[in-house]
Amino acid sequence: MALQFESGVQNLVYQVDSGTGRRIIQGTLFILFAIAMAALYTFSTFQGLKDPLAMEEAQLACNVANGQGWSTKTIRPLSMWKVAGHTDGDARLEAHPDLLHPPVWPTLLAGMMKMLETSPSGERSAVYVLPRDYVPVVFNHFFVLLSALLIWLIGRKLFDVRVGTLSGIAFLISDVIWRQSTLGNDFSAAMCFVLASVYAALWAAELPRGWNPVESQGPLWRWLLPLMAASCFTALAFLTRYGAGCVLILLFFYFGVSRRRHSWAKACLYVGLVLLWILPWVVRNLHVSGQPFGLVGYEMLYGTYLFPGDALARSIHPVMPDAGAMVYAVQLKMVGNLRAFAAEGFGMGSAGILSGLFVAMYLHRFVRHASRTLRWCLVPTVVVLVLLASAFGPGSLSTLMVFWPLAIPYAWAFFLILLDRLQFEYRVFAVFSITLVMFLTGLPLLMNVLPPRTGLPYPPYYHGYASWVASMVEEEECLSTDIPWATAWYGAKRSILLPKDIDGFHEIDRKFIRIPLAYFTTVTRDKPWVRGLADPIAPEYSWYRVFSSGNVPGNFPLVHGRFIAGSDQMILADRARW
Repeated sequence: MALQFESGVQNLVYQVDSGTGRRIIQGTLFILFAIAMAALYTFSTFQGLKDPLAMEEAQLACNVANGQGWSTKTIRPLSMWKVAGHTDGDARLEAHPDLLHPPVWPTLLAGMMKMLETSPSGERSAVYVLPRDYVPVVFNHFFVLLSALLIWLIGRKLFDVRVGTLSGIAFLISDVIWRQSTLGNDFSAAMCFVLASVYAALWAAELPRGWNPVESQGPLWRWLLPLMAASCFTALAFLTRYGAGCVLILLFFYFGVSRRRHSWAKACLYVGLVLLWILPWVVRNLHVSGQPFGLVGYEMLYGTYLFPGDALARSIHPVMPDAGAMVYAVQLKMVGNLRAFAAEGFGMGSAGILSGLFVAMYLHRFVRHASRTLRWCLVPTVVVLVLLASAFGPGSLSTLMVFWPLAIPYAWAFFLILLDRLQFEYRVFAVFSITLVMFLTGLPLLMNVLPPRTGLPYPPYYHGYASWVASMVEEEECLSTDIPWATAWYGAKRSILLPKDIDGFHEIDRKFIRIPLAYFTTVTRDKPWVRGLADPIAPEYSWYRVFSSGNVPGNFPLVHGRFIAGSDQMILADRARW
């Protein structure tokens, strides 16, 4: 009996030291480290949602969770024009269909809200940060944890366990990843789906050991199942963030140059499956707006000389120029944005030393076919992403960071190759070099988490002001503001983006719905005095005359005004609703 007990103890110690138990301990420590990093970054830098995209997607999720379908309370005049033109004049304001955002992230977030029984929007609170503001951020962190696991798996499959482990740690101390995650938008989910599609593609394109690429390709399931998984995750990435769908370019070329027979046919099969997955969403958009992706195409005209700033989104009846003028305007916009991107390092400033190692890696030739070809397939993907970002605007450049984790294993593999070729006499020098690179990778994050904490997202966002102003409006009414995503999320009221001018306001008020209140924040009131407000040809001149000069037109229905937050913000209403 004693011998059996001693043998069992020895077996347990062996398993903990070198077997399954050791892997469990390492995995547990990795998860705890990820959770610790998420908590550190969140409580050091997060003081409430400040990204319009995050608030708009959160209120979409809230509508889905409350059984209101794929409708939005953030209503743009351009969207009203598009829906009304497609439905014989009915803008469907009671359940206005969202035409800008893909469906996956808000749907997943809606499920999280129902599971956590998050308090409904519209409730006022005196706390600095509302508890429900943490829901999209924490859910984002969950996808960051999954992405770290996928980075470890991809690094191990492309190179070895050492590269995978270093890549996973470097990913978790990357400032750019946590900064995007704490915004609370769809970034982390899109990144996770992109990495999952790449990992599935590595399995689909890999030849099993012992199989001759000319004589046989192995069993059908060996490549078809992971190829279907790759197509599914690609569709999920696209339906989470449209720009993340550029992973289709990456994997199409990767499948095409793989060593499997009929590789390009398999690449075309992959593309066909992706299109099949996204077809229902295209059909839905065609049904509600007549456009396969809603208003997304119109965003390329934002910020052009034809429609400066957000003038197009705020136009209830835009006059669209001919195709030649639009193409020329977009070309000018792209050139200007590309110059700005180059001056800013294409948004890679927080990537640190690993970005330099990744670029230098292209001078080295890896032995493994998958490692060698996947990196070259990244080049056309990045080029397309940068061109799309220049067409859609600087805000789209963050999509490039979705693909940044794929560069981390290559950077570490190249650095380890350099260390091996240097052949240090003492192993401590190699350890010191790895530690130094890891420290430099995490240095931007360290600078951000050090005190003092970042301030509140005001101006212009503070839930107390947004919910208080929204509470002045009845459920069946609608307000107009320059931050409709905030009043829709914090106040749970239908909010129309401030029309481009008073004429647009009158048209909406007479033709679609009565607007009893207008809410102006620093988004409008802090614009350049002459170029944006006071000049008679300035974009906001008609509104400037109302909220600053007191020159209210005789037929303007909002004649009662009040300042809040000192004189930062202003309310105009049909009566003293406060």
